[in-house]
Amino acid sequence: MAAKPVPQSAQRAALDQALAPVKEDLEAVTERLLCQLSDPVARTVVYLITAGGKRLRPALVLLAGACGPLPNRAALIDTATAVELIHTATLIHDDIIDQSPLRRSQPTFHHRWGTERAVLMGDYLYATAFTLLARLGVPYVMEVMADVCQQLCRGELREVEARYRVDLTEAEYFDIIRDKTASLIGGCCRSGAYLSGCAPDAIEGLAAFGVSFGTAFQIIDDCLDLMGDQHEMGKSILADLDKGALSLPIIYLTQALSRRERDTLFAPLRKHATDPVFLARVAAAARDAGTIAKAQARAQSLMDAAQASLARIPINGWHVAYEQLAAYAVSRRS
Repeated sequence: MAAKPVPQSAQRAALDQALAPVKEDLEAVTERLLCQLSDPVARTVVYLITAGGKRLRPALVLLAGACGPLPNRAALIDTATAVELIHTATLIHDDIIDQSPLRRSQPTFHHRWGTERAVLMGDYLYATAFTLLARLGVPYVMEVMADVCQQLCRGELREVEARYRVDLTEAEYFDIIRDKTASLIGGCCRSGAYLSGCAPDAIEGLAAFGVSFGTAFQIIDDCLDLMGDQHEMGKSILADLDKGALSLPIIYLTQALSRRERDTLFAPLRKHATDPVFLARVAAAARDAGTIAKAQARAQSLMDAAQASLARIPINGWHVAYEQLAAYAVSRRS
């Protein structure tokens, strides 16, 4: 059964509790990041990083970094900083692609400063991240993050190619979100585990947790896009379907309808005519058919698998923190 949503205040408290073991190092990551953005041009992006972001990705680097016997704190902080730079770059580029007006209740970067500056700023952040990673002198981490960036781009390309396809399959959807979301989270866990001196089985177990966690996290994001509150989420809702992207609840809906019902309901999508009336009608159909709940249950099963991947490996007693993170991810409202 899918987890029930909890109030936003309780949700934030649960996340803070899960991340409490790495709070001090997360603050060090923020300081390190601001140092990297000392250039006046680059500092225009600071509001995106400091405006209420969850900082899950750098936190997962640090948490995995606490799981081994010999954590390299300086390298972990720099890797976590690089991860936050990479993630922010992807947000800027994604918002351009999606033409999103809001991010974390703030105007998106391209809305404030234009598309040209936004593209260049995203590129600048990627370059800054890899400068940090190169200076680590740890080829394994550099290779992991280079592979991740390749997967991020591949996932976005696949998603663009799949737009307006009513016949998109569940398997294709999972390929897309594993690349565009889960790959970075898996890379965070893998890098942190390596930098803490974890044994190979622990590195693989933590990386598997990250991929399952990231996949479930994206499914919940897609559910919230259909049923969430725009004010709580800090961004537009019904945005995925508006740009022709079929999420898991909508794929389940296409499978639940007869061919005639499907053709009638999704006729505007085939014509690329996704007006507000169409979007509201499809979202209501997904709720009524129970396909949002079905997708939430799928996310819960993935999160269960994520925790199971950690159950058999020694991670310095941090299992409770990972359990709290998993519970937060499936019950969140933003």
